Amino acid sequence: MVDAVQITDAAFFESPIIFMEPVPKASVTLQNGLLGGNVWNVSADRSSFGYTDREAQRIREYIINRGGFLYMPTHGNTEAAMQPALRVLRQILPEYHLTTIPQDHEIYNSYYELNGPLRFPVRKIGSTILHHGPYRQLQGVFIDDRLAVLVDTEAMIHVMDGAVQKPFFGHYQDRNKILDEFAPAAARQLVNIVIYAVTHGNISDYSNYIPASTLADGDIDSVPQKMSNGASQL
Repeated sequence: MVDAVQITDAAFFESPIIFMEPVPKASVTLQNGLLGGNVWNVSADRSSFGYTDREAQRIREYIINRGGFLYMPTHGNTEAAMQPALRVLRQILPEYHLTTIPQDHEIYNSYYELNGPLRFPVRKIGSTILHHGPYRQLQGVFIDDRLAVLVDTEAMIHVMDGAVQKPFFGHYQDRNKILDEFAPAAARQLVNIVIYAVTHGNISDYSNYIPASTLADGDIDSVPQKMSNGASQL
């Protein structure tokens, strides 16, 4: 949770990827009361829902100058669902535009071969909408040719959360099984995102990474020129 640490702390920006979920200004109260309170969102202790000028500047430097990667999940792609993420982006990257990530982008084959973004598996429960808007391509912010911010409108990280937390109960507890079944696919997409983050930018450049076993064998000539696809190896 971003609000649990000091965003101005230099150590915070040593990671090649930061997972940040902007919190909406109003709580999401479920009409049927199944989950209660917010759906997977965390509450912040801040008096406001923005960042100080200093914090915004540090995040901006992290993304633009240091080549950091920012991952932000949302509960859909409607205006209301996107509003918290858009509010953050307007504050830290006002001159950059959010755009659609092409389905053939490297983020879908950096490790596993995927056919574009996955679909959040539980979009509605009873009369309550959990995921808003139609399925479509993910969105992001590009700096030069590098994907620097990913807005995951299909919230794969919440599939992983849900598989652990088992958020549904009562008549809808069978939905937990759906999250369990979908969790491995969500993990593969998140692995791709992390691999992309650590092989681009300037914080931790592993684009020329050589496995220790290869160095020990002295077989440098066999090292691939680019990261090989690992889907068939797992």
